[in-house]
Parts: sequence; structure tokens; C-alpha cells
Amino acid sequence: MRPYTAYDSVSGWNQIQKEGQRCHDEQLRGGRRAKFAVVGAGFAGVAAARRLAEFYPGQEIVLLDALPAGEGAAGRSSGFMLDRVETKIDARNTGPQADWQTAILQSGLAWLHDTISARGIDCDWQDIGHYKTSTTLQGARELDHLLARLDGKGISYRRLSRLDISAEIGAAQCTNAVWLSNCVLVQPARLIQGLLATLPDQVKVYTNSAVDRFDIGNPHTLGVGPHEIKADVVVFCNNVTLPFFGYGGQRQLTVYTYAGMTPELDDQELAKFGTATAWGVTPVERLGPTTRKLVSRRFLFRAGFSYKKELPPSHMGPYLHHVYSQRYPQLKSHAFEYVWGGALSMTRNGAPIFGRMARNIYALSGCNASGILKMTALGKLLAEEIADADSPLLTDTRRFARPQWIPPEPLRSLAVSYNVARMKKAMRN
Repeated sequence: MRPYTAYDSVSGWNQIQKEGQRCHDEQLRGGRRAKFAVVGAGFAGVAAARRLAEFYPGQEIVLLDALPAGEGAAGRSSGFMLDRVETKIDARNTGPQADWQTAILQSGLAWLHDTISARGIDCDWQDIGHYKTSTTLQGARELDHLLARLDGKGISYRRLSRLDISAEIGAAQCTNAVWLSNCVLVQPARLIQGLLATLPDQVKVYTNSAVDRFDIGNPHTLGVGPHEIKADVVVFCNNVTLPFFGYGGQRQLTVYTYAGMTPELDDQELAKFGTATAWGVTPVERLGPTTRKLVSRRFLFRAGFSYKKELPPSHMGPYLHHVYSQRYPQLKSHAFEYVWGGALSMTRNGAPIFGRMARNIYALSGCNASGILKMTALGKLLAEEIADADSPLLTDTRRFARPQWIPPEPLRSLAVSYNVARMKKAMRN
């Protein structure tokens, strides 16, 4: 395994940003001595570093990332921030565990809202809810089950008629849809860039600085090519590459999902996606497309899946174009200006890897496709764990953050293939 996730593509979200909206990239040079070293500058790492700075004012915190700012998984998501577990694509848990997951999501949302408000971060924050849709008979059944759960929780929603679907989101193949209020939409690359740019001065951020060596000691040593950092405490928030450092390898696996972003569309084409300036759709079917109409006059289409390895844009571009043209046949063009993949760390039961791995070594991984809110909240909580703070949410996190063991290869590849085939079959029924 490489010490970092090397991508064959660039994030379209990053590419459409103006130069002044980007965080300055600085590589590590020479050696540094710090109280804390946080590996991974995504939502988890940024939250952990910011919270550690609150507990340890004046102590140097080094935040490292192997990629340019915003080019990791944080800048490659679809920008959905859903704050109730019932409305996630994968909502397997019930009872106290589901309540904890919702509390995590809502904690992350509240902290992000307070942070961007206090720091003046412009990330296209849109508290406009989202649509949940289905296109198959299996999806219709799953949507009915979802609505029954929402009814049981007293969560309101609005059902759409076929005319509503056409008028609001223009999805010709969509047969069932509901609108839910529990979602904020953001431009994810602008959000992570803004969070990085507004960290306290005691947090030193180094990007394009892949950690390729880790020596346990007192202090620990992190090597970045010929350069190194000595730190009393090391915090790994590097998601899919955590096993490179010796942790979590039997508790997580890596999958890739893919997105295409159109060029700016004219008024006539935009009108085919409904009258609203922006909206977001997540599917009930786990392999269904995720879509967004963007305030930047573009359209985002996310579909496709691969295990362990990223498929090149030359392969995924035609696939996305094909699925997109089937879903929206009324458009003049189905061209994408940008196509990219993003890596996700998945655990068998959806629980994150969280907590102390060894003396003065902590780790957080297993986003399970809920990166923005979940990893923000868990990054903050991990800093509180390090600082010996306590709260009911941290107590519940210690209780529920227990990812199940995953069999080694070749069994895990066979299991992934079986489950994907099963989901595809269900979507044909």
C-alpha cells in the first residue's frame, strides 16, 4: 500500500474555484518539533487540529497532507450534509446506535455552522433540504420503508407527484420522490479550503507532504522524504491509507466512486432541471446516481463504483456519459468538463475506527460515505479524547465505534463482488 492515495484525476470542485478562494499550499522543508502531528488534512484532520488548538493554546500542531489542499477525499465528495441517519443511503442501524449516529451528524453540522459563521468562510452553504428518489420497483419498496421509519420518528417530508418531479428536478426516469428538509448543500472543496485557511496560527499546515515513514518512539518520528517531524502525539486521520501505518487493515476496505461535472449551462438547459437555482438528489437504491444542480450553473452527476483501485477517467467518462444520457435524455449535450474519482474507507458494520491505537498514537478512519458531518464531529471528539475531556456523545462514541473484522483477501474481494451483484440484481427487479 502507498503512503497516500494517488489519484488519476483532479477534483472538478477545486478546478472551478477562483485562485483567491484556495488555501495556500506549502510543503514541509527541513525538520520540525511539535506537540501534535495530525496526518490527513480532510474534514477529520482539520477538526482534530482546530479542537486540539483550543485545548492546548501555544503548543505547535503540525497538520500534514500528501496532496494539494482540497484534492483529497474531502474535496471530492458531492457536498451533501444530511443530519439524520434515517435518510442516508446506507441506514442499517436502529435503536441507540442510530440515535448516536444522528447525534454525531447533528453535532458536526452545528460545529461547522458555528465555525464558518465565525470565520466568514464562503462555501455556498445552502440550507435547502434534498430529494430522495427511486427509479425501480425495489427502490419504490425501499422508499416506502424509509417513509415508514420517518413516520415513526415524526419526521416530516413532502411527497412529489410525477408532475412535481418533472417540474422540480426534471428526472424523466424517476418514478417516486420525496423532499426532506434535513440537508445542507455545500461546495466541498471551498469548505475544506476555507477551514484550512482559517486554522489558528499555532497549526502549521503542510500539503504535498506525504508521510512515508513512521518510527514509534518518545517522541515519535514522521518522515516526509528527507524531512522529518518529531511529535509527542501522532493523530492519524488519513482514511483509506491508515493500514500503511499499521492500523485498521482488518477493519476497513477501500472503494471508489465517480463524478462528472458539466461545463456551465445556458438558461434553456438549466430550465430542464427545474425552476430552482440549486437542488440535490440522493437515491434510495445504493448504486443509484447522486445528482446536484449547482449555483455555478453546472450539473453534478455521481455514479459508478470500483473496489480497491481507481478506474481511469478514460474508462469512467464514457460510463458516466452513458448513464447520464439515460437519466436526462431531454438535454442537448451530456458532456462533462471534469471527471474524477474519490476514495472511501468502508467498514463492515458502518462503525468508524476511532480512538487510541498505542501510547500517544490515535486514529480515525471509516467515513462510510458520510465524510463531511461524521468525520468533522469524530475529529473534534478524537481531540477531546486526547485531552481527557468527556461528554455523553464521546461516551457513546467509545461504545459504538467498534468496526467488525473483515476477512483477508481473496475472501473480501469475493464478498464485495457478491454484494455488488446482489444490489445490481435488486435494482433490476
